Amino acid sequence: MDIEIKENENLSPFIRGKVNVIQNKKGYRFNIDSVLLSDFFKPKKKKAKIIDLGTGSGIILLLLSLRHPELEFYALEYQSSLYDIAKRNFQLNNLKVNLIQGDIKQVKNLFPSQFFDYVITNPPYYKKTDKKPSNQEVLLAKTEEIASSQDFIKAAFYLLKDSGSFYMINQSIRLPELIFSMKMSKLEPKRLRFVHPTIDENSTHFLVEAVKNAKEGASVEKPLIIYKDPKNKIYTEEVEELLEKF
Repeated sequence: MDIEIKENENLSPFIRGKVNVIQNKKGYRFNIDSVLLSDFFKPKKKKAKIIDLGTGSGIILLLLSLRHPELEFYALEYQSSLYDIAKRNFQLNNLKVNLIQGDIKQVKNLFPSQFFDYVITNPPYYKKTDKKPSNQEVLLAKTEEIASSQDFIKAAFYLLKDSGSFYMINQSIRLPELIFSMKMSKLEPKRLRFVHPTIDENSTHFLVEAVKNAKEGASVEKPLIIYKDPKNKIYTEEVEELLEKF
Protein backbone atom coordinates (compact mmCIF):
# COMPACT_ATOMS: atom_id res chain seq x y z
CA MET A 1 0.00 0.00 0.00
CA ASP A 2 1.36 3.42 -0.97
CA ILE A 3 0.95 5.92 1.87
CA GLU A 4 0.87 9.58 0.90
CA ILE A 5 3.46 11.89 2.44
CA LYS A 6 2.53 15.51 1.83
CA GLU A 7 4.90 18.36 0.96
CA ASN A 8 4.66 19.83 4.46
CA GLU A 9 5.51 16.49 6.09
CA ASN A 10 8.53 14.26 6.49
CA LEU A 11 9.04 10.60 7.33
CA SER A 12 11.03 9.87 10.48
CA PRO A 13 12.43 6.36 11.02
CA PHE A 14 12.55 5.63 14.77
CA ILE A 15 13.68 2.82 17.07
CA ARG A 16 16.30 1.56 14.61
CA GLY A 17 13.76 1.72 11.79
CA LYS A 18 11.19 -0.48 13.58
CA VAL A 19 8.62 2.27 13.23
CA ASN A 20 8.30 5.03 10.66
CA VAL A 21 6.45 8.19 11.65
CA ILE A 22 4.96 10.81 9.36
CA GLN A 23 5.12 14.25 10.99
CA ASN A 24 4.30 17.81 10.03
CA LYS A 25 7.53 19.73 9.45
CA LYS A 26 6.24 22.81 11.25
CA GLY A 27 3.35 21.38 13.29
CA TYR A 28 3.21 19.20 16.38
CA ARG A 29 6.07 16.67 16.63
CA PHE A 30 6.55 14.00 19.29
CA ASN A 31 9.47 14.04 21.74
CA ILE A 32 11.08 11.88 24.41
CA ASP A 33 8.01 12.22 26.68
CA SER A 34 6.03 9.76 24.56
CA VAL A 35 8.88 7.25 24.75
CA LEU A 36 9.14 7.55 28.54
CA LEU A 37 5.40 7.08 28.96
CA SER A 38 5.39 4.04 26.66
CA ASP A 39 8.21 2.48 28.70
CA PHE A 40 6.40 3.23 31.97
CA PHE A 41 3.35 1.28 30.80
CA LYS A 42 3.25 -2.10 32.58
CA PRO A 43 0.15 -4.14 31.67
CA LYS A 44 -1.08 -6.76 34.10
CA LYS A 45 -2.78 -8.85 31.42
CA LYS A 46 -2.07 -9.47 27.75
CA LYS A 47 -5.51 -9.75 26.20
CA ALA A 48 -6.82 -6.28 26.93
CA LYS A 49 -8.13 -3.07 25.39
CA ILE A 50 -6.15 0.16 25.57
CA ILE A 51 -7.01 3.65 24.35
CA ASP A 52 -4.63 6.55 23.75
CA LEU A 53 -6.43 9.84 24.43
CA GLY A 54 -5.12 12.62 22.20
CA THR A 55 -3.01 10.28 20.10
CA GLY A 56 -1.35 12.97 17.95
CA SER A 57 0.83 11.19 15.41
CA GLY A 58 0.01 7.84 17.03
CA ILE A 59 3.56 7.40 18.33
CA ILE A 60 2.56 5.95 21.73
CA LEU A 61 0.53 3.10 20.27
CA LEU A 62 3.23 2.45 17.66
CA LEU A 63 5.77 2.05 20.46
CA LEU A 64 3.47 -0.06 22.62
CA SER A 65 2.78 -2.38 19.71
CA LEU A 66 6.48 -3.32 19.64
CA ARG A 67 6.31 -4.67 23.20
CA HIS A 68 2.64 -5.59 23.52
CA PRO A 69 1.34 -6.64 20.09
CA GLU A 70 -1.41 -8.72 21.69
CA LEU A 71 -3.29 -5.64 22.97
CA GLU A 72 -6.39 -4.29 21.22
CA PHE A 73 -5.59 -0.71 20.29
CA TYR A 74 -7.92 2.32 20.23
CA ALA A 75 -7.12 6.00 19.78
CA LEU A 76 -8.97 9.30 20.03
CA GLU A 77 -7.80 12.53 18.38
CA TYR A 78 -9.54 15.91 18.20
CA GLN A 79 -7.56 17.67 15.47
CA SER A 80 -8.34 16.79 11.85
CA SER A 81 -4.72 17.25 10.75
CA LEU A 82 -3.34 14.92 13.43
CA TYR A 83 -6.16 12.42 12.95
CA ASP A 84 -5.14 12.18 9.28
CA ILE A 85 -1.46 11.76 10.18
CA ALA A 86 -2.21 9.10 12.82
CA LYS A 87 -4.41 7.20 10.38
CA ARG A 88 -1.62 7.08 7.80
CA ASN A 89 1.01 6.19 10.43
CA PHE A 90 -1.03 3.20 11.59
CA GLN A 91 -1.45 2.10 7.96
CA LEU A 92 2.24 2.65 7.23
CA ASN A 93 3.28 0.49 10.18
CA ASN A 94 0.60 -2.16 9.59
CA LEU A 95 -0.95 -1.60 13.00
CA LYS A 96 -4.67 -2.19 13.45
CA VAL A 97 -6.07 0.67 15.53
CA ASN A 98 -9.67 1.69 16.09
CA LEU A 99 -9.06 5.40 15.49
CA ILE A 100 -11.82 7.91 16.19
CA GLN A 101 -11.89 11.65 15.70
CA GLY A 102 -13.71 13.41 18.52
CA ASP A 103 -13.71 15.65 21.57
CA ILE A 104 -12.46 14.21 24.88
CA LYS A 105 -15.28 16.07 26.65
CA GLN A 106 -17.83 14.17 24.57
CA VAL A 107 -16.33 10.75 25.29
CA LYS A 108 -19.66 9.43 26.64
CA ASN A 109 -21.07 9.80 23.14
CA LEU A 110 -18.14 7.91 21.59
CA PHE A 111 -17.58 4.86 23.80
CA PRO A 112 -19.53 2.80 26.35
CA SER A 113 -18.49 3.16 29.98
CA GLN A 114 -16.01 0.70 31.53
CA PHE A 115 -14.93 -0.46 28.08
CA PHE A 116 -11.15 -0.33 28.52
CA ASP A 117 -8.56 -2.06 30.67
CA TYR A 118 -6.01 0.72 30.13
CA VAL A 119 -6.11 4.42 29.29
CA ILE A 120 -2.89 6.22 28.37
CA THR A 121 -2.32 9.87 27.57
CA ASN A 122 0.30 12.55 27.01
CA PRO A 123 -2.13 15.47 27.36
CA PRO A 124 -1.60 19.20 26.72
CA TYR A 125 0.67 20.40 29.55
CA TYR A 126 0.20 24.14 29.47
CA LYS A 127 -2.75 26.11 30.74
CA LYS A 128 -4.35 28.76 28.56
CA THR A 129 -2.03 31.72 28.09
CA ASP A 130 -1.88 35.02 26.23
CA LYS A 131 1.44 33.87 24.73
CA LYS A 132 0.05 31.42 22.21
CA PRO A 133 2.08 29.43 19.65
CA SER A 134 1.41 30.78 16.16
CA ASN A 135 0.90 27.27 14.78
CA GLN A 136 -2.68 26.14 15.48
CA GLU A 137 -1.79 22.44 15.54
CA VAL A 138 0.93 23.06 18.15
CA LEU A 139 -1.37 25.35 20.14
CA LEU A 140 -4.09 22.72 20.53
CA ALA A 141 -1.63 19.87 21.16
CA LYS A 142 0.36 21.65 23.87
CA THR A 143 -2.08 23.98 25.63
CA GLU A 144 -5.45 23.46 27.29
CA GLU A 145 -7.34 25.48 24.69
CA ILE A 146 -9.85 22.70 24.00
CA ALA A 147 -9.53 20.33 26.95
CA SER A 148 -7.72 20.33 30.29
CA SER A 149 -5.77 17.56 31.96
CA GLN A 150 -8.73 17.27 34.33
CA ASP A 151 -10.96 16.53 31.31
CA PHE A 152 -8.61 13.68 30.36
CA ILE A 153 -8.76 12.34 33.93
CA LYS A 154 -12.57 12.44 34.00
CA ALA A 155 -12.70 10.69 30.64
CA ALA A 156 -10.32 8.00 31.90
CA PHE A 157 -12.57 7.23 34.87
CA TYR A 158 -15.56 6.86 32.56
CA LEU A 159 -13.71 4.63 30.10
CA LEU A 160 -11.92 2.33 32.54
CA LYS A 161 -13.17 -0.92 33.99
CA ASP A 162 -12.92 -1.35 37.75
CA SER A 163 -9.24 -1.87 38.66
CA GLY A 164 -8.23 -0.60 35.22
CA SER A 165 -5.08 1.54 34.99
CA PHE A 166 -4.62 5.13 33.84
CA TYR A 167 -1.16 6.18 32.62
CA MET A 168 -0.10 9.80 32.17
CA ILE A 169 2.95 12.04 31.87
CA ASN A 170 2.73 15.69 32.87
CA GLN A 171 4.71 18.59 34.28
CA SER A 172 5.99 18.21 37.84
CA ILE A 173 4.78 21.72 38.69
CA ARG A 174 1.23 20.43 38.21
CA LEU A 175 1.63 17.34 40.40
CA PRO A 176 -0.48 18.52 43.39
CA GLU A 177 -3.53 19.59 41.35
CA LEU A 178 -3.46 16.51 39.13
CA ILE A 179 -3.04 14.06 42.01
CA PHE A 180 -6.02 15.80 43.64
CA SER A 181 -8.02 15.53 40.40
CA MET A 182 -7.23 11.84 40.06
CA LYS A 183 -8.27 11.09 43.64
CA MET A 184 -11.47 13.11 43.21
CA SER A 185 -12.22 10.98 40.14
CA LYS A 186 -11.54 7.76 42.09
CA LEU A 187 -8.32 7.09 40.19
CA GLU A 188 -5.86 6.19 42.93
CA PRO A 189 -2.17 6.91 42.14
CA LYS A 190 -0.23 3.66 42.65
CA ARG A 191 3.11 4.29 40.89
CA LEU A 192 5.02 7.56 40.46
CA ARG A 193 8.32 8.34 38.81
CA PHE A 194 9.94 11.74 38.50
CA VAL A 195 11.85 12.73 35.37
CA HIS A 196 14.93 14.99 35.58
CA PRO A 197 16.79 16.52 32.60
CA THR A 198 20.13 15.89 34.37
CA ILE A 199 21.23 14.52 37.73
CA ASP A 200 21.78 18.07 39.05
CA GLU A 201 18.43 19.53 37.97
CA ASN A 202 15.02 19.43 39.56
CA SER A 203 12.30 17.23 38.15
CA THR A 204 10.44 18.71 35.17
CA HIS A 205 7.94 15.89 34.54
CA PHE A 206 6.32 12.99 36.34
CA LEU A 207 4.92 9.64 35.24
CA VAL A 208 1.93 8.19 37.03
CA GLU A 209 -0.12 5.01 37.00
CA ALA A 210 -3.47 5.36 38.77
CA VAL A 211 -5.95 2.54 39.31
CA LYS A 212 -9.72 2.97 39.27
CA ASN A 213 -11.41 2.44 42.65
CA ALA A 214 -8.21 1.15 44.25
CA LYS A 215 -7.17 1.48 47.88
CA GLU A 216 -4.70 4.17 48.93
CA GLY A 217 -0.98 3.47 48.83
CA ALA A 218 1.63 4.32 46.22
CA SER A 219 5.24 3.53 45.37
CA VAL A 220 7.65 6.21 44.18
CA GLU A 221 10.22 4.74 41.83
CA LYS A 222 13.80 5.93 41.47
CA PRO A 223 14.29 9.16 39.48
CA LEU A 224 14.71 8.92 35.73
CA ILE A 225 17.62 11.04 34.48
CA ILE A 226 17.52 11.89 30.77
CA TYR A 227 20.93 13.35 29.84
CA LYS A 228 24.45 12.70 31.03
CA ASP A 229 25.65 15.38 28.58
CA PRO A 230 22.81 17.81 27.85
CA LYS A 231 24.94 20.13 25.73
CA ASN A 232 25.59 17.37 23.20
CA LYS A 233 22.22 15.65 23.77
CA ILE A 234 23.82 12.43 25.01
CA TYR A 235 21.41 10.25 26.94
CA THR A 236 22.16 8.40 30.16
CA GLU A 237 22.77 4.66 30.00
CA GLU A 238 19.30 4.00 31.39
CA VAL A 239 17.59 5.99 28.63
CA GLU A 240 19.78 4.33 26.00
CA GLU A 241 18.83 0.90 27.39
CA LEU A 242 15.19 1.96 27.50
CA LEU A 243 15.30 2.81 23.80
CA GLU A 244 17.07 -0.45 22.98
CA LYS A 245 14.29 -2.48 24.64
CA PHE A 246 11.70 -1.42 22.06
